[in-house]
Amino acid sequence: MGRKEFRAHLEQVTAAPDRYGVLDVCCKDSEIEVLVQSQHGPLTVTAVVDEICDYPHSHNFISLYVQDSAPNDVSSAISILSEKQTGPKSIFSLLKDISQRLSADTDGDTDMFDSQLDGFDEDEGLGDESESSDASDDDFFGVGHRPAPVVESSATATHDKIIPPELRNSIRRDLALVKHAGFRVSAWGPLVQGHPAYLTSACRVAKLGISHEAMQAWQLCPSEYLVLLIHYPTGYKHIGDVDGKSASKDMLDFRFGVSSSYKPSPDEVIQAFTTLPTEAHKGASKPKKGGLRKLFIAGPLGDLFRQKFLPLLRCRIKEGMSWDGAMAFWHDHHTTGEKEKLAQDPKYYTEEKPNATYASIVTADHITSHQALHVSGDRLSLPLVAMQFFVRQVVRCTEFCLVCHRRMPPDIEAIKPYVCDSQLCLYQYLQLGFGPSIEHEIISQPKVVDLLISLCWASARTGRLKQKHLPRGLGLRIPPVATLKLAARTNPSSSVYPKTIEDSTALARLETALRIEGKEPWRLPSEMAHAARVNLETCQLLFEKEVTRKDLNLIPGDWIQFKVKDVVEPLHCKIEQMMLPTIQLSKPVLLDCMRGSDYVLPGLSRPGFQDVSFVAYDQDLDSFHAVNTQEVMVVLLDLLPTVEAMKDYLLMGGAQADLAKWTRIPAASLGLLRWIIASNRACIMQVSDDAHDQVWGMPQWTQFRIAMGAPDKERRFINSVKTVGSATNPDVPTIFAWHGSALYNWHSIIREGLNFEQTMHGRAYGHGVYLSKDLGTSLGYSRAVSNYQNPNDATWSSSKLLIYDAVSLNEIVNSPSKFVSSIPHFVVNQIDWIQTRYLFVQTSASRVPHADQTPVTPQEQPLPLDCIRQDQVHFPVNTARKKIEIPASSTRSRAKGAKISSIKRAISKGFKKLRTGGAIEDPIDLDDDAQSVATDQDDRELLQMEVEQTNSVTLQKRVVPANRDPQAAFVPGQLDFSTLEILPSPEGSAASIMASKRLHADFGAMVKSQSSQPLDELGWYIDPEHMENLYQWIVELHSFEAHLPLAQDMRKKNVESVVLELTFGKDYPFTPPFVRVIRPRFLPFMMGGGGHVTAGGALCMELLTNDGWAAVNSIESVLMQVRLAISSLEPRPARLDRHAWNTDYKVGEAIDAYIRACHTHGWTVPPGFKEMVWAGRKGGRNFSGYE
Repeated sequence: MGRKEFRAHLEQVTAAPDRYGVLDVCCKDSEIEVLVQSQHGPLTVTAVVDEICDYPHSHNFISLYVQDSAPNDVSSAISILSEKQTGPKSIFSLLKDISQRLSADTDGDTDMFDSQLDGFDEDEGLGDESESSDASDDDFFGVGHRPAPVVESSATATHDKIIPPELRNSIRRDLALVKHAGFRVSAWGPLVQGHPAYLTSACRVAKLGISHEAMQAWQLCPSEYLVLLIHYPTGYKHIGDVDGKSASKDMLDFRFGVSSSYKPSPDEVIQAFTTLPTEAHKGASKPKKGGLRKLFIAGPLGDLFRQKFLPLLRCRIKEGMSWDGAMAFWHDHHTTGEKEKLAQDPKYYTEEKPNATYASIVTADHITSHQALHVSGDRLSLPLVAMQFFVRQVVRCTEFCLVCHRRMPPDIEAIKPYVCDSQLCLYQYLQLGFGPSIEHEIISQPKVVDLLISLCWASARTGRLKQKHLPRGLGLRIPPVATLKLAARTNPSSSVYPKTIEDSTALARLETALRIEGKEPWRLPSEMAHAARVNLETCQLLFEKEVTRKDLNLIPGDWIQFKVKDVVEPLHCKIEQMMLPTIQLSKPVLLDCMRGSDYVLPGLSRPGFQDVSFVAYDQDLDSFHAVNTQEVMVVLLDLLPTVEAMKDYLLMGGAQADLAKWTRIPAASLGLLRWIIASNRACIMQVSDDAHDQVWGMPQWTQFRIAMGAPDKERRFINSVKTVGSATNPDVPTIFAWHGSALYNWHSIIREGLNFEQTMHGRAYGHGVYLSKDLGTSLGYSRAVSNYQNPNDATWSSSKLLIYDAVSLNEIVNSPSKFVSSIPHFVVNQIDWIQTRYLFVQTSASRVPHADQTPVTPQEQPLPLDCIRQDQVHFPVNTARKKIEIPASSTRSRAKGAKISSIKRAISKGFKKLRTGGAIEDPIDLDDDAQSVATDQDDRELLQMEVEQTNSVTLQKRVVPANRDPQAAFVPGQLDFSTLEILPSPEGSAASIMASKRLHADFGAMVKSQSSQPLDELGWYIDPEHMENLYQWIVELHSFEAHLPLAQDMRKKNVESVVLELTFGKDYPFTPPFVRVIRPRFLPFMMGGGGHVTAGGALCMELLTNDGWAAVNSIESVLMQVRLAISSLEPRPARLDRHAWNTDYKVGEAIDAYIRACHTHGWTVPPGFKEMVWAGRKGGRNFSGYE
């Protein structure tokens, strides 16, 4: 019995290895080879078999080992596991142990091998499972005491199942709930049939009630759609199938985007789930206008859904927590045990009360409504729960930290999302790329970037940065602060270094050390600096004494600061190469050189080597107190070039340009720049040069539109206008007034909004925000403490704006009688009654010396096409006491005026169509979606329930797809295989046991899937009678949608199918198959064709190269994506060649075309491609490009 049972178990695991967590199993003589996927890639573990006559009761495996090339941690783990192979063990237990020790977790991570082996408890007998010490943890997060469900690969499991009509209807029921909740739903692939497919759920932005200011800050348009994409690699999953710790990519995966259509194209869907390396992303083409593009918080959302969504969902369903409670519980206890007891804390069950101003579609909760009806959690629709959670996180994004996703403090209001006070969150936010792209901001809005840097510089220059606004947790490395102070002391005339530097003990010690050593004042003391010689022409640093890298504690990429004789300012260089005793440096960065247009180093033209004293950037900015931190910030910002110079560098470098690679900017300065842009929580846009968009009467000021505060602040302001302003003055419900503040305050103001937490100039007229109708009065406050004699002392040295003054123009509820004071100033203590509309900055070039000096208003300056009607008594004036005119487009508080403005603007610019708003003041009813994109017929049929009727023992569907052409119905078995020109059959050297087993399983799954579904729904056909070789398949694609140009061409030419040849190599499934079209011949791309078919017939798809292929891909999923690619209308639809459609593609031209496509797109040709298509076959030839 032992030998027979051993063979039976071996055949069982060999037939379906993925059921046991491994890739392949084979037996050779007295050894069993197990192929397992580890964090290092596929690895083979060999088990030496003992006598099997009494298997499995007294049998064991003598030893386990891996190949010599295996990583050390793998070898160590297997060695320890081998030592524990004592006592009886079955093949199933062996595979389980190997899989648990080496396989990646569902989230892609792999536990440390040592931690996995700690507390290892060997199985006692066949089928007995030992309980883990943290079983309660697994049970709470959805695993429980039952065996974890096996994740079956799409290659075997899913396609072996026949999905009955009741299950198909249950899928349709889930999707119908999404539709009834106000969202659009669509699918690509046989989703309802239970096979691999993509599901998309979308909501038009106009339905969400987002303010126009927030839309602008979040780069959204009312007519666009928020799109949630869900990929089901192994078929649709109900909510009860995926209640684990995290979303496994083998079960479902999420992506997020914005599109002009509710249904992205097949190309866009596939590309969204295609992972590219960083360099490939930078070189990739930009999405077409109106197509699926990246959402502004796609990175944080991806992390949230991938790591936390399903555990949070489990907390909600099982424990009845809210989203906030589940998030708090997860952060508090996801790494601890006894969660059942800890979950009883009442703080996790506090009812979530969202702001009443949110639209109902934002606050709707599918889970809560089901619980109120006492409906089982298994009846919940997972796509609807995911979509509602997605909408919640987008619309309310400023309420949550972008990294840890916990709720932000209630006193923080911002229109842009950010991170909490945790330094770790800030560090991850910047390092993981969750923040805005500074490269994009510099190119698109250089003046806004200049403004942000200048405001930060002014605040740091005067030491006025608040503790909470300091750049903590960034890991910025800087030179010793004492050397920077010494530089300022040795150059007292310098206007670049801060004048606020005071004497300190460190500076005194430094100067004493210099005097004791008797060195020249430009040298740094040897206790902190290194001595060497430098050649500034060749940028080489030379050590005369023998030194090592350990002595210097430097590596390539580090920055140093050094001093040379006759040059007052220090120089800063990046280490590019180290070949001691020589170090190759980058071109030096000198502060004074930024002042001129040419990059010249004055006083540094001395040839040959000269003495140098240098220090490394080896201090952590976080280790200094606030005063020193701000002093260093000034120095780091002054090391930056002009924003225009950065923009020029990025434009010259093209799509792959990266400021991190530019040796002109020190790493610490670049990190500080990223922080300044990322931490800006206001939406600031420069007003265009079009006079109709500008405030009239302010010609000498640079104008910026600005929105501050929470996204719902506009709604709160409008509600205040309706309840207070309209009741008092219905014709003019709002007024405008100025607010002036010193330049150093604006860095904080744009992050916190206007408030009256601090008293700067007294409170003679009460507590509140002070505003004035007279610009001259507000300028008095902005200049009260910023009147520098030298303009350069007040502004960032590299600024092109050279900002001197800043004032804001604010819209206020027109009810002066309810203000704290209205004479001589407006004092408003209701923050919701104030909305900042414009920020005006005055540059040194156009500076007006005195507030009473009359600015010149050119007579030719035209008025805006439509101006806001202002109060006859309370209206803002400029320094000449002339009434300013404000474009009606600047405010949404007066809906009627805004519509008039839009009409006039449309007439003047020739617009043919006007759109309604769909924002806070003009909401769109959920049922009134006339402007949205029409729903495809396919998507309507997706929700149609099947009516079943019994016919013998089979159930036939009455639902007939309406998009198929009944006259072009596919009839199988009509293809004449003798007329096909295919690759020669492979010989023995082109095959392997591993590939043969996988192909056998794949083919069996295809045949079963084909026999269980109507062919017109499946879309492909493979003839089992003509399967002569497992490594060479002929597949027909048929029943294309009737509206496609390809389907119309095929009908005209009486072509029933597109015939494909799939060729597999001996390394399959770790290398992709070679897929080519045999017939008919398509119109080449260069002649207007499309469909991703090359001129030689090969498929141009990254999926079919090493860069896009994954071993878990099934052939059915490959055929689905090939079909979607051929059906794609972007960039052009596939068409048949009108003159040569009946001419088959040759084998050689397909191979050549595939190689050309890989080279063109930078894709990697699979290893062994040459052998796969030619080696070992008759008629083989050598093709270049895939050696």
